[in-house]
Amino acid sequence: MALVVICGQPCSGKSTAAACLIQALSECALSIKLVDEPSLNLDRNTSYSSMPAEKNLRGLLRSEVDRSVSKDTVVIVDSLNSIKGYRYELWCIARSAGIRYCVLYCDAEVDTCKAWNKGRSEQGVGFYEDSVFEDLARRFEEPERKNRWDSPLFHLKPGKETLCNDTVGIVEATAFLKGVNERPGRTTLLKPTVATQNAQASETNSLYELDQATQEVINILVEAQAQGLGGALGRVDIGEGIPPISLDRTVGLAELRRHRRTFIKLTGQTCLSGPPPPSDAWSAKRMFADYLIRELSS
Repeated sequence: MALVVICGQPCSGKSTAAACLIQALSECALSIKLVDEPSLNLDRNTSYSSMPAEKNLRGLLRSEVDRSVSKDTVVIVDSLNSIKGYRYELWCIARSAGIRYCVLYCDAEVDTCKAWNKGRSEQGVGFYEDSVFEDLARRFEEPERKNRWDSPLFHLKPGKETLCNDTVGIVEATAFLKGVNERPGRTTLLKPTVATQNAQASETNSLYELDQATQEVINILVEAQAQGLGGALGRVDIGEGIPPISLDRTVGLAELRRHRRTFIKLTGQTCLSGPPPPSDAWSAKRMFADYLIRELSS
């Protein structure tokens, strides 16, 4: 249904904003999925201690988002999401799924975030180490409304005493996710494109099945001729429902391989302008058997 990316400086009120948004959406009986570091049993200081660890964290979060997006679920990503390239990757996931997408930006001053982080450290819960905080604050890339992966962008202005006392952004984001006040004839659902659609593996799997099935047919013919000690075999059964192949002469392995290469090449050329190759072994064997019957009898 939708993907909500919450971003902001460390300790800027993102988790509180996520809780406010979940409460607003829960009144609409919507299915909600929260993706954050605690849900994946990840420690924030350890995950942001080095670039490889941070890259691994983003990969885990991205994979969880990719598994969770659907037409009937609102997925909320409660993390720093501080890198614009990473927000672009999340936008591509939403576009590939054909769902709504928005960014909720907790626009708090760095000094305010430092004060909140210090308060958390005194409590010993959910705080960032000073070196980690300074590094993350320095590298934060603020979202811009002009970027399609940062749009629509809803601002939250947390106060000095309350993590999230700005309800306007929550109300606007909730209305957007519900589709309220949408312009007639215009939809805010992202449409998948060739660039964002997941590559379909059907053609690759079909070619693999074709390769394996034709090799099995050749193995059957070679084994049958070996058992017949090189004499004429007549009909060789390939399988149930597949026409038998008549061998009135000895057919060498080199000849069978040549027919197999030609068959696979012709099948691949046909698929460029027609239907895909057979995706199951039985159909591939039947096609190859028909081809061999025609070629060996000519």
